[in-house]
Amino acid sequence: MKKLWTITLLFLLAFVACNKDNDNEPSGDNILSLDGPNQTGPILAAGDYEAAARFPASETSRFTGRSLDEVTWFMGIPPASCAVKIYGAGSGDTPGALLYSASIPVNSIQTPAWNTHKLAQPVSIDGEELWISIAFTHAQQQQSIGCDAGPNRTGGDWLFNSNDNQWLPYTQRSPANINWNIRGIIGE
Repeated sequence: MKKLWTITLLFLLAFVACNKDNDNEPSGDNILSLDGPNQTGPILAAGDYEAAARFPASETSRFTGRSLDEVTWFMGIPPASCAVKIYGAGSGDTPGALLYSASIPVNSIQTPAWNTHKLAQPVSIDGEELWISIAFTHAQQQQSIGCDAGPNRTGGDWLFNSNDNQWLPYTQRSPANINWNIRGIIGE
């Protein structure tokens, strides 16, 4: 009974709002996005994670010849570490080659708020699939990466968990039906 109560409590807490700061929510025609406004964020156990939005060629092709210049994401409680990662087209349910990676100093992360990282080297868009990921570490169980209220859009909720070393849609890890608040900003 205690285990059922704990699971129920964690599930309910996963839907508690992150003190939303949607006034600074990035939007416009130059955005790669599968999510809606920030609503909450899941409570995840201690471990290393990557929350990713997987943008298929059907989403990126309209930006062919341009570049991914910035990544923006919603962060609730600061994690122990954070990085922005961009991957190319993969095979099956895993991302492809790592195209870009940058550590984000935890003391520079605004919370609860939208954060933006300008890529030191923009990633050219060739109309192929792109995965935009926020990698983070939890030293303890906590809520950090933001998500919308759903419903889930295909590709909007990929999660790598170091506890099982798998990339899976969050809908396969939880009954929550969400999309990560992770967006790509396209340059001219």
